[in-house]
Amino acid sequence: MKLLLATAALGILLFSPELARACSCAGTPSVCGAFALTEAVFVGTVTRVENQIAKGQGGYEHIVGQVAYVQVDEPFKGVKTPQLIFRSYGSSCDVRYKEGQRWLFYASYNKKDKAWTIGGCGRSALLQYTGDDLLYLRGLPASAERTRIAGALKIRDEKPLMGVKVKLIGESETYEVFTDKNGVYEAYDLPAGKYVVEPEIPLNLKLRNASISFGAGRGRLSVELKDKSCACIDFYFTENTMISGRVLSPDGQPMRDVCVRLLPKDKPKERSFLLGCTAPDGRFKIEEITLGEYYLVANDDDVISSNEPFPLTYYPGVFEKEKATVLNIASGDKLQDFDIHIPSQRPTRTVEGRLLFSDGRPAEGETVEFTADEKPGQVSDVARAKADAEGRFKLSVLEGSKGTLHGYLYTVERDTPNCPQVDKLVKAYKDIQTNRVKLELNRDHQDIELLFTVPFCANKKEERE
Repeated sequence: MKLLLATAALGILLFSPELARACSCAGTPSVCGAFALTEAVFVGTVTRVENQIAKGQGGYEHIVGQVAYVQVDEPFKGVKTPQLIFRSYGSSCDVRYKEGQRWLFYASYNKKDKAWTIGGCGRSALLQYTGDDLLYLRGLPASAERTRIAGALKIRDEKPLMGVKVKLIGESETYEVFTDKNGVYEAYDLPAGKYVVEPEIPLNLKLRNASISFGAGRGRLSVELKDKSCACIDFYFTENTMISGRVLSPDGQPMRDVCVRLLPKDKPKERSFLLGCTAPDGRFKIEEITLGEYYLVANDDDVISSNEPFPLTYYPGVFEKEKATVLNIASGDKLQDFDIHIPSQRPTRTVEGRLLFSDGRPAEGETVEFTADEKPGQVSDVARAKADAEGRFKLSVLEGSKGTLHGYLYTVERDTPNCPQVDKLVKAYKDIQTNRVKLELNRDHQDIELLFTVPFCANKKEERE
């Protein structure tokens, strides 16, 4: 049995960042499947781009299509001229070409437009993400006559993981390969059959997800090889890092529904996806943090609201960035008890009461919402709470707010065939709401009663429990 190691690949959903952000795909074909089904396959350089511009509301200009002229550098299939013309139509699944880019194209010809196109969910990609494909393509025609399992191991920032063991567990034998400097593993000439692909987890990392090519099998981490076929599973890892703590009010009380974010020190104005919002006990947790230096902040959009009645606040509890503590996240860090103490906040008022069905049963777990009246140039303030087992709810709302309080439940989440009144609303996709109460928050409000228009009706799931 001859096992070969390969060069870099990214494949599947993350084949091209430009497409993956906008286009939702269930997966892509394997390299051998894409080669067999596509009219032309080649490496090419974008030499010229003509943008088609349209004006939207307010005179805003945006690209609605492109014509790209591509020089053929390395043909593999179906290419008969040194230059091809590509069209892109401006949809969420269309690529945005730039001069000087080098691509691996799996292209189809559009006779109507007399131009070539690539699919948003195909294997076409910028050349730096196609090492796996290039190994197969440059090995043709011999590679098409052999079984093959391959893929890439990457960390979230696209850094390849070198020297990681990958097991290919067959029905009667297990094979081992290692990733090369570009993070790719590859195995040829495996016996036909089912295989579980199992990568070793690198130190201080954790597996985030895996992507499997079409037609490779039904298991998330398994493939089925037939004679002269290939399959691909790419694995994406993240840092196994974490920070946790609480958000505490000026009087030391836990604050719920406050969103905490890590902002990169070198780009503090750039919003990060590293976000955690507080539970009823004021606790938050942020995981899978890329290594680096950060500010830990609460209310990063700096909009004072009922949930966040304070301006942007930096850890450990200051409004000024210059006084903030910079946190250095290193490999494997699990930082705990990093509490943010809010220095001061706008005064709030309490709204309390009960949420009930029309038959008087408590509406446990359903939602109560206060929505402040909109003011010109301001974001509408909204506060929400869940009713407890007795139907009781409690909200904190900015003092001086004027608005409306009501309860609601999502019918789409309910399965109530034995309750015609409720089921009618479920089938019509209409949420069930209570009476509405107008409030002015210049004092606390207690003993408010909100009643749904329908009686209690258990979901099938609730009945089974």
